[in-house]
Amino acid sequence: MNKFLVLLVTTTVLVWGVFLFKMSDKVDSQKSSEMSMWEELSGKSAQDIETRLDFKSLLSRLIPQDMPADSLRDPFKQPVSILPPPPKPRVVKVAEPVAAPVTVAAPPPPKPPSITLDAILPGDNPVAIIKFRGESAVVSVGQEIWNVVVQSIESNRVVLQYAGGTFEIR
Repeated sequence: MNKFLVLLVTTTVLVWGVFLFKMSDKVDSQKSSEMSMWEELSGKSAQDIETRLDFKSLLSRLIPQDMPADSLRDPFKQPVSILPPPPKPRVVKVAEPVAAPVTVAAPPPPKPPSITLDAILPGDNPVAIIKFRGESAVVSVGQEIWNVVVQSIESNRVVLQYAGGTFEIR
């Protein structure tokens, strides 16, 4: 740790020493340059110095530039090179309509509803237990439920009539 501190202090002193040496050298050179300028000007009169440094005469030497009025431009106008080109005119051609024969397809018959058969109870007045969308119902012949009419109930099947025809469930 002590070696590190010695190295750090030595490096710092060296850097500052070089810096201060350079600074003192510049101060001395500035003094010598000021002295040489003063010696150069000491032989001249105050009038010569004022003539040499006369800034008032600079304004009299300036010549204003005249610009013709027709070459003036609007600084707020957008340059022509930036403006987008004008759009081309649209040409519209009117085509004669072609008459095509129109055929109307018959709509497909609706699909039978997804009704399932749970049970059949045969007898003089047969009854069936059917299920549609999770809802069960007890039906007999001629009864309408879920837009379906029960046509017949037999021991092994039930015939149902809907808007698109008839179907049987087993």
